[in-house]
Amino acid sequence: MRVFLVLLLCLGLATCASHIPQAQIITTANDALAGRHGFELIDPQSSLEGEAPFPERYRQLPQLLLHGLSARGYHESQQPQLRVYYWLAVRDEPLTFKVDVPPPNPLGPYQAIHRLRDETGTLRLRLTDLDERILWEGVISTGLSPARDSAELLERATRALTEQIPLATR
Repeated sequence: MRVFLVLLLCLGLATCASHIPQAQIITTANDALAGRHGFELIDPQSSLEGEAPFPERYRQLPQLLLHGLSARGYHESQQPQLRVYYWLAVRDEPLTFKVDVPPPNPLGPYQAIHRLRDETGTLRLRLTDLDERILWEGVISTGLSPARDSAELLERATRALTEQIPLATR
């Protein structure tokens, strides 16, 4: 009985544990990134079409990015060597699950189909030189969505993504 209670407690704690999103590197850093450490953040509003999906999170992102980039040895500069572009996006897709077992009562087959929505938030970060050549690019997908909007989740995603950027060299 004790083993069962311990196992049940472990399962409960595992489901409450925070999930650290996994970053994906789209463009690995090349030699042109070496020696560059001054950057400017580029406001994403200029490249967005329509309304931003998370206006309140867009206001939070510059401070998170400044903190993450400074931890990697980069600093904001009036005479930048790098441009840092960032975007948030939402992918919203319907999911349909069909159950193989027929419904147990005569209420109809509609009980055997479950319709859900898959909402995934994506943060993309791109470092370019002043001529717009991509020096590094990464993306991270999270459970961040209009239904599950969280400042803490965005902070973890930003930290996980900026930790993938190579350390600035002097």
